[in-house]
Amino acid sequence: MMKTFFLVPYTAVFTTLNLFQMNYRNLDQSLQPWRPAQTRNQEWGTVMKLTKSFVSAALVAVLSASSALAEELNLYLIPSPSSTAIQSFIPAFEKKTGIEVHVTEVPYSEAHQKLLLSVQLGQGQYDVAQFDNSFLAAFGAAGIMQPLDERINASSEYDISDFEPGQRDYGKFNGTTLGLTLSTEPMIQWYRTDIYSELGLKPAKTWDEYRSNAKAVKDAGKGDGAMLGWGANASWWWMTLVWSFGGHLYDEQLVPSVDTPEAIAATRFFRDMLAYGPEGGISATGDDVANKFLATNVGSMIQYSGYWGMALDPANNLHAGKIGTAPMPRGAADVTHLAGWNIGIPKDAKNPDAAWKFLEFVLGKSNSKAFLKAGAAAIGRKSVTNDPELLAIHPYLPLLNIPATSRIERLPQLRVWPEMEKAILDALPPMLNGTTDIPEGLAALNETLKPILAQEGAK
Repeated sequence: MMKTFFLVPYTAVFTTLNLFQMNYRNLDQSLQPWRPAQTRNQEWGTVMKLTKSFVSAALVAVLSASSALAEELNLYLIPSPSSTAIQSFIPAFEKKTGIEVHVTEVPYSEAHQKLLLSVQLGQGQYDVAQFDNSFLAAFGAAGIMQPLDERINASSEYDISDFEPGQRDYGKFNGTTLGLTLSTEPMIQWYRTDIYSELGLKPAKTWDEYRSNAKAVKDAGKGDGAMLGWGANASWWWMTLVWSFGGHLYDEQLVPSVDTPEAIAATRFFRDMLAYGPEGGISATGDDVANKFLATNVGSMIQYSGYWGMALDPANNLHAGKIGTAPMPRGAADVTHLAGWNIGIPKDAKNPDAAWKFLEFVLGKSNSKAFLKAGAAAIGRKSVTNDPELLAIHPYLPLLNIPATSRIERLPQLRVWPEMEKAILDALPPMLNGTTDIPEGLAALNETLKPILAQEGAK
């Protein structure tokens, strides 16, 4: 087995040397034919001696590298609570297996492009890679991640049955699993239990109730009524509302449909909620929404559950013990907007078996409770969401058990999603600030999206 592994490096070394020797001969004879043959032969002897020295050094390096590769694992992570939690398991994994683990962390803004380039070049730099689910389609289309279904189905430790059916597809592209679930982060309703109790309010079950609650909080002078992300990440909330109001971004033929009555109603609701938000709310990013809710008096917010980690930090949360969670309000459709991280094995990984062993160790059922305790965003395993000890600290966990009746929507699994999202983010501000009529603005956006989605269909 070991000899077979070394064949490729040996071949590469000798091929390189042969080419070097041939090129030296050709270059020597073509550029300097006037030099005496004896001189050239003496120099050729020197080249051969250097070649032998190079062979010895190269083979030693190959053997050393090959030996090291069998005992090393390289992780490609993106700074996040999940990454921090993963790294906390490394010492125990190294002690158990003897495999040395190295970590490379790359900022989100660069991570996906760098990973794509690395794997396409076949550099074999990384054995495990973290990525945002919104890049699953792009990575799947490029073929840079290894299929994991056989490993998953054969693993009693990973235990895929511990996930609800709707969540088992979260890392699938065209029916093939390319990434394990690293976090389960649905959009949920957060509310201030003290304010709601004082005003006799209950978590909203419909969007009309949500607006009514926000108005009641604002009118009572208890703070801002509600918080949504109207700024740089507005697409997250706008899409959520479009889906919940019964609309779609495009149909099965990839024809955009953001100018429908459902999309118009959703966008109007999104705009109208600005009246109950904080001053300057129109520029609020995803992080701003959570920070504002936790640090000031805001009746409620719609936000991904993955932000709960911020609520556990006293430096962020000034309302400890006063934060409640509930399902997102329903519109015409029962929809769950689900987001989160994936993690998998790059196509060019040098140690895929060791990589899977690491993923099993960190994300398997045995350590799932410890993974959440290490500060990661929760993974929606049934064994986690029903654990009494964890529920005392993370009361939102039952909301990760997404009902089979709820349609799960994710950020569009399209290669052209970045261009599509930019078009949406460019179109929304004029509609939200009132400078563009909403039906007119959505009609223009629909036209903008047509050629973008056509590119997806043509690829």
